[in-house]
Amino acid sequence: MLRVILTISAALAVAGCTANSANYAPQGDLAEAELPPLRFPETGQEALRPYYAGLDRDSLPVAGPNAALDESKALTRIAFGSCYNENRPADIWGQISKTDPDMFLMIGDNIYGDTGSNWAANLPSVQRSYAKLAATPEFQEFRANIPMMTSWDDHDYGANDAGGAFAFKEYAERLYETFWDSPREVKARPGVYESRMVGPEGKKVQIILLDTRYFRSDLLRKPYRMERWAMGNYAEDSDPEATILGDAQWEWLAQELRKPADLRLIFSSIQVITKAHDFESWSNFPLEQERLYSLLTAYNIDNAVLLSGDRHSGGLYRTQLPGKDKPLWELTSSSLNYSFRSGDTGDREPDEHRVGGFFSDENFGQIDIDWDGKKVKLTLTRSDGETLISQDVPALQ
Repeated sequence: MLRVILTISAALAVAGCTANSANYAPQGDLAEAELPPLRFPETGQEALRPYYAGLDRDSLPVAGPNAALDESKALTRIAFGSCYNENRPADIWGQISKTDPDMFLMIGDNIYGDTGSNWAANLPSVQRSYAKLAATPEFQEFRANIPMMTSWDDHDYGANDAGGAFAFKEYAERLYETFWDSPREVKARPGVYESRMVGPEGKKVQIILLDTRYFRSDLLRKPYRMERWAMGNYAEDSDPEATILGDAQWEWLAQELRKPADLRLIFSSIQVITKAHDFESWSNFPLEQERLYSLLTAYNIDNAVLLSGDRHSGGLYRTQLPGKDKPLWELTSSSLNYSFRSGDTGDREPDEHRVGGFFSDENFGQIDIDWDGKKVKLTLTRSDGETLISQDVPALQ
């Protein structure tokens, strides 16, 4: 009986109901018992956990078999991309396959599961999007032959531009980890960040996938105005408490960067270096951006390359960190099959850090590693196979 009363009280609190405590005071023997104080959920995530615990895990969509990655062999070609709409043509998978990559990374917006969402807590639109991707023959064939790693961005996280306050994020994580069959260590902690070391001694590639959603502070918006902000409406947030990665992920990243590697590929779903727009990027949180740069400097990391997506356009970026001999490079690849424009649209977004154009064609990114020549080449390839931009970068130690 006591459990029923407590459950009803908690349910009323979650539903936003208010009640006169005198009307609900326990009567008789129950009133004389020493009752534990009522504790109401402090977050939407906490309130929803009992509901999620009762849902059927076995009915969730899965991506299907994936070719195994031989972690003992040296990587020579890695492909990656972002922004894949499961409702659009799937020809891009065949084009990527033609380049014969050792592995492929989907780094966010791997589906558009927030489109048409009814905001139900079990995220039915996300589940439908995953199921549609899994049933795509071109994707099935690609996944069966090319080893894959993944991260997420907002549209597979569950809501446009959402961060750590997203009420349904814990179930979104369950959907993601079930669909992609995430490693045990990813399933064991909040968020979907992970790292993998691939290759023999002298040819070790460290692949780091950051989670820029699960822990991220709310974005700070510019004040409302009648005219639309042409280049985004997010303002810089210099609050020392504001975060992108959260304390646990920052500590994990520092530990990962202590590990010896010959090349480090750091994937972020959103752009890191650019400050040319006010859409989502690390520049929304300049102290976090500086923290990442300081971490690379503190550990004397000269062999890192940044890879990003999100923008429905692709380009190459460079910045010089204080005290470093080599510049830090970033390749942005977006979108795989969901472009909004075509050609070089760089005039719309002048950027002191960008090297070359800003290409809105459907594209994928490629990292080629020449171990003997000590060269790393970053390439942005259009969906028809034409090279949009290519750059050798000094990233090997």
